[in-house]
Amino acid sequence: MSDHSRLLEEMAEAAREAGAAILEVVRRGFEVETKGDSSPVTIADRAAELVILSALARAAPGVPVIAEEEVAAGRIPAHDDTYFLVDPLDGTKEFVRGGDDYTVNIGLIEQGTPKLGVVFTPSSGKLHAGSVGAGAWLQEG
Repeated sequence: MSDHSRLLEEMAEAAREAGAAILEVVRRGFEVETKGDSSPVTIADRAAELVILSALARAAPGVPVIAEEEVAAGRIPAHDDTYFLVDPLDGTKEFVRGGDDYTVNIGLIEQGTPKLGVVFTPSSGKLHAGSVGAGAWLQEG
């Protein structure tokens, strides 16, 4: 991963696309299921994760993705010390209650250390992004 700025842009776009998928589920309506750990999960969690998995596969082929819903389903990819860490809908309980305080989170771990990250809030369109050595910033909707 040498071109961190390009990759960070791709991660941000993936988070925005996942946020759009979440908002589409809100418009259509959804049912709530329960995972094995008794936490809620919805089609929005799964739809957002699929968008992110696809986008990251294009942006960084071969880099494993450890994603919440995949892990909950028992699918943990083989990985070394470089991988993406994804929570496609962080704050599902808030989401299920109809609140706006939930996010899409994507991070890149290299050599066991977080290097890049984005946190997108679909309800407001705010995107927080950061890169070790380059700082962090906020882009408003």
